[in-house]
Amino acid sequence: MPPQLSIFYLYLVLAAIVLAVFFAVALSSRKPREVPQLAIQRTRLGFLILLCLVLLPALGFTLVKLPYELWAGEVPDRLVFVAGKQFAFAVSESPVTTDEEWQAKTMAAPVEVAAGSLLELRVTSLDVNHSVGLYDPDGVLIAQVQGMPGYVNRLRVRLDRPGRYNLLCLELCGNSHSRMRGVVMVRGGA
Repeated sequence: MPPQLSIFYLYLVLAAIVLAVFFAVALSSRKPREVPQLAIQRTRLGFLILLCLVLLPALGFTLVKLPYELWAGEVPDRLVFVAGKQFAFAVSESPVTTDEEWQAKTMAAPVEVAAGSLLELRVTSLDVNHSVGLYDPDGVLIAQVQGMPGYVNRLRVRLDRPGRYNLLCLELCGNSHSRMRGVVMVRGGA
């Protein structure tokens, strides 16, 4: 079973529990009654301890899954510069800093990288914020980074499968936001 499906089922179970507790509390509060404050404090403390016992292991489990430590100290095989501007991404092997460079790079052939190489995307924007989503050849989102004017964000990915990887804007940036694209081609063999 894919991990996303497992997480979805876990979400459904937890949502059902929350709804059941909500309805139980709603039904029990129809008739006002005296409740001892000490009992309320003990119940709250119990819920806090239970929450910590559930969330702390979950936090520990997810923190070991961070991808960025995998390549700490490793020099990327290729640098690819991405500059967003309404309504396209200029993808280049050299930095894009002006409107003229951006225009030329949006019309240029896609950047090609070897499969299996460590790729570092250096992402910026020439106008407004753009959220750059990197999609594999099957259209599955595999990485995301924010492109902001005057700042360069770095994203390292290892693209193992040959094919066409699309860069799509994930942040509404204007009327033609849905057409905003860029391309990285991955060829076979490292």
